[in-house]
Amino acid sequence: MTNKIGLIVAGAVAAVLLVAGGVTALVVSGGDPTSVQEVADAAVDAAQDLDVDQGIDLLCETPSKKDRHDLEALISEAQDEAGTKDPDVDYKVSNVKGDKEGSFDVTITSDEDAFKDETIAGTVTVATVDGRSCITGFESRD
Repeated sequence: MTNKIGLIVAGAVAAVLLVAGGVTALVVSGGDPTSVQEVADAAVDAAQDLDVDQGIDLLCETPSKKDRHDLEALISEAQDEAGTKDPDVDYKVSNVKGDKEGSFDVTITSDEDAFKDETIAGTVTVATVDGRSCITGFESRD
């Protein structure tokens, strides 16, 4: 079984980074994050809502249309496997380092039967571009 929990979780953030690797800054709706902690909080919100647009807005560079399409297809497939459009996924942010730039760790788990034996853990890197803090990368800690 592929690691679908990672695809769900990252529906908004991590998968975009894993699938696309990043490519032009977007403006975050509701205001630009200006700290690593604000990016971490917004990333969890986006992932909990499976809000791809909000997740992409947190990236320093925009993924291609193909990468976005692939991501949306993977999220849909994972939702089908979980049997729900709103899978139960838990996000734990820790080890927040830096002010405007830095990193934070994220650990993602789920109680959904289809994913309960899977965990995604990694470090998200944050930089500043045009005065806003944004995600530049994700390194898995498998």
